[in-house]
Order: sequence, then C-alpha cells, then structure tokens
Amino acid sequence: MADEHGGGAAAEKADTPPKSGRRSKSSGTAGRAALRPLLWRLHFLGGVLAAPIVLSLAITGILFAWNPQIEQALHGKALTAVADGPPRPLSQQVAAATATHPDWSVTTVTPAAPRAPGGEQTTAVTLSPPETEPDRFGQPRGVTTVYVDPASAKVTGSIVENDRPEEWLRNLHSSWQLGTIATPLTELAASWVLVSLLTGLYLWWPRDRRALRRAFRFRRPGRARWRSLHGTLGAVGSVGLALLVVTGLTWTEYAGSWVDLAKSQFRSDAPAVSTQLTTAPATGGEPAGRSEVHEATSDPLARIDRVAATAEEAGLHGVVELEPPQRPGQAWTASVDDNRWPVTATSLAIDPGSGEVTDRVGWDDYPLLAKATTLGIDFHQAQLFGTVNRIGLTLLATALIVLVLAGYRTWWLRRSSGGLGVPPRMGPLLRTTPLPLLLGFGLLMVTLPVLGASFLVYLLLERLVRALRGPAPRVFRRSQF
Repeated sequence: MADEHGGGAAAEKADTPPKSGRRSKSSGTAGRAALRPLLWRLHFLGGVLAAPIVLSLAITGILFAWNPQIEQALHGKALTAVADGPPRPLSQQVAAATATHPDWSVTTVTPAAPRAPGGEQTTAVTLSPPETEPDRFGQPRGVTTVYVDPASAKVTGSIVENDRPEEWLRNLHSSWQLGTIATPLTELAASWVLVSLLTGLYLWWPRDRRALRRAFRFRRPGRARWRSLHGTLGAVGSVGLALLVVTGLTWTEYAGSWVDLAKSQFRSDAPAVSTQLTTAPATGGEPAGRSEVHEATSDPLARIDRVAATAEEAGLHGVVELEPPQRPGQAWTASVDDNRWPVTATSLAIDPGSGEVTDRVGWDDYPLLAKATTLGIDFHQAQLFGTVNRIGLTLLATALIVLVLAGYRTWWLRRSSGGLGVPPRMGPLLRTTPLPLLLGFGLLMVTLPVLGASFLVYLLLERLVRALRGPAPRVFRRSQF
C-alpha cells in the first residue's frame, strides 16, 4: 500500500504531540516512527518478489473462475443433448462410451443432470487407458471423458482430461504450464502478498482526521493520486485478499504441509466410505453373498443400473458421480458432486450384488478442520457460492491487478532522478526492531517456509552486496516514506 511513499509522513506529523503533550504519547509516536522504515522495506521487498507473479495469478485466476463457461463455449457439442425422449438405461449409455475404447477401463460415470446446478445434459463416462504414465503435473496421461446423449445413447463427443479447460487453466495458474517444479514460485508470491497486505495496512492506516484526508487525495494529480488509489484499494480489499491468499496457501507444498500435519495430529482428515464388502457364513458352509459379489465384480458395469437406482433412493440427487470397484469384493461408490453452499458432501458405498448401501458418509461426519479446508478450497476455486463467488473473486483479482500497477506507478514517480527509490537496508533496521515484532515475523517465517527461506537469502545477498561495494553513507529522510 502506498503510505510508505509519503502519506505516512503526514500521519506522523499529525501524531506529533504538542510541547505540553504527555510523555507516553510522545514515546508511542517515536515507536511508530521507528517501525515505519522496517515495515516499508518489508512492503517494498514483497512488491519486488511477489508483484510480477501476482499479476499472472490474478489474470489466470479470473480465467479459472469462469472455466465452466469457457468449457461450454469450447466443447458445447459434446456437452449438449439433442435427442428427445426418456433417457435410456445407464448401462446402455456406458456401453456406448466404452465401445469407443474397448480395452480401456471405466473410472467414473456421471449421469446427465440437466436440471441440477452445475449438471450437464449428457452423461460423462471417464475412461483410463491400460497403461498410463503421469505427466509433468503428476496427472495420468490419456484419460478421456466420453459424453453420451441419454435419450439416444449415442456419443456426442469426448474431452481428454489433460486438455480440459479447467485442468489447463489450473496448471497455468499454479505453474505456468511448467509442471510441479514451478509451483514454489506461486507459493513464494502468495506468502509475500500476505506480508505486503499486513505491512501496507499499517503504513496506510490514518491516525487522525488530517491523515485520513490525505489518504484519499484522488483529485491531486501525479504521485498523490496513485498513492491514494494503491492504499485505498489495499485497505478496502485487505480482508478479501487475505482470505484468498490464505485459502490458496492451504494446499501448497510447504505451507500446506502444516495443514496436513494438523489434520493428522487432530485426526481431522476428510472421511471416506469403506468400500470393502463383508460376508457372513451361510448354510452349507459357503459364505453368503460370495457368488453375488463374484458376479458383480466380474463385470461391475453390468450392475450400474441397480447402483444408480439405489443412490437415488438413498437421497442422492443432482450431479452424482458413480465409481466402480477397483477389485473383487469391493462396493461401488456414489457421491454428490456439489461444492455449492450449503455443502451436501454425501458419499455412499453400494453393494452391486444386493443393491444395499453398506456405508454412508455425510457432511456432518467431517471434522471441523476438514470442513474449514474444504470450504476454503471451494471458495478459492469460485465454486462455493456459484456465480456470486465468481463475480466476487473476479472483482478481487481485478482490484489486485490495479493495486499492483498503482504501486509500481507510485514507486516510479517517487524515485529520485537516477535512483531506484529503494527503502533503507534491512540489516540495520532489524537491530532496532522490537522483540515482539521479531518473534511474530519469525513465527510467520516458520509457518510460511518459502517466505522464510527467501527472506534469509535476501539478507545474505544484501550483506554480500554491501561487503563488495563498501559502506555507503546512510541518508534517510522521514518524508521518503
């Protein structure tokens, strides 16, 4: 935010007590003045390390938020049903899809649900090739979803999952299509954005009426206008931007590992249904249900109509995803694929032989931490509140783009002729930093390991450059920040 470039000076002058002021107020003002150079440097460093990457994340994030509409525009033919009449049995639709790749295995089936929010007009059958290797993003290659018109049981088209807009945009957003090797860079940017938001909010915060008026100087041309735009956008959007950053960090490689550790320690992983089918002894010494299980698992798709009917009778409505058993003796899995609020994350294990529900997991079975992370991810992916979520994240990302550009413009106008307008060095500032602030930032560095590592590298480089260039005269003016 912008107050580090000059608005803070006005705040400090306004905070300066009269000659007869109390000593406590004077010491408080001096303490804030001592903190400002350090926070300014951290804010500036966050802009240098994060801003270019943040621009990319904001633009690709907007595209990802609207990927359902993009997918409909690119693959409308495959996703649109044209035949009239009642739907054919689901088994016939699946047979039509598997006929396109006879040797491939079915991994999931999503029946058509044109009236459900987020549902498609066609039935989606995802097929996996016999032998597949992971790509540079860790996803299996060649997996294809075949779409079938439910009324005619004819194939309308197919989409290779690696080329699906959602997957392509996700990889562009997280790693610029470079693979997992580039994902730490996005974690680096997100970590420093959090630092920039906290330090910027402190630097911008008006401490009296005069400073408040100076924080909104949009009518003044030049640096004052850009600084006001930068600071105001950061302050107004700070809560939403912080929520967006934190929810994104929960599934990063390093910061997200703390979330995984907490889930493990508190047994808060998202629950999953048990697909193992149990058998009880029957008369004649033969386990009851053995022949039925064998019949179902020898060709598990033959029972899909019974499984789908059981899922509907058990209360699963909307977009339902059916997953066949991976090996004999296992049940089908049926789950509601709906990430909108209120969340109805329900999964069933269904015995294909008897058509009975053998296990059930609902949203109420989720531990609190699992609920929080699930809701956070759904919000970050613009799914939790549907179109409202997409519009909200689009506005936040747009504000972030303007925020970054206004920050660059403010810095450019503020720098002196022939200089870079760099704040004071970090090393000397740290030696005068209050211990509680040092401990707080140290805790943040541990929580965000990429932030900590980059900050230590920066301090090392700063010291190395100073050693090579020799000590420079320390020129520092309060009006600079």
